[in-house]
Amino acid sequence: MPNKYPAKQADIKRREITLIHIAKQQLGMDDETYRAMLWTVARVKSSIELDFAGRKKVLDHLKACGFKVVANEWAFIDKAAADRQPLLRKICAVCRSMKVGKTYAEGAARRQTGIARKLEMMDQGQLWLLAGVLERTRKHKEEAATRETCGRAPE
Repeated sequence: MPNKYPAKQADIKRREITLIHIAKQQLGMDDETYRAMLWTVARVKSSIELDFAGRKKVLDHLKACGFKVVANEWAFIDKAAADRQPLLRKICAVCRSMKVGKTYAEGAARRQTGIARKLEMMDQGQLWLLAGVLERTRKHKEEAATRETCGRAPE
């Protein structure tokens, strides 16, 4: 019987293989160690050769070795309206540079407007204002850190 959902299975396979490669990078495996692990765990030379059971075995092994799956809280940006994506990417980049998350940006927007709203629901004007606020906050924090390390204000 032909498969009713070939695209879905292909997408799942692609995501799982991507996850395996992310784990390889997160665990700091060199190529030789990675390929030896693939052979030991699933008897394949490449992740492309893995079937569903093999991908599960490899992912379970990598998790046992310390790999942690981290959800991407910024994934919604790719699904946002095209005119809002550049501002959302700017907000994401500024938040990442300050090592804060999406919740921080939403909190800053709430303090700014008095309205609690998710980034996904903000219009372009609100996002533009938020990007400016976050950029000024980032610069202020950088300057404060510079003053602490140097003992004086930057020139």
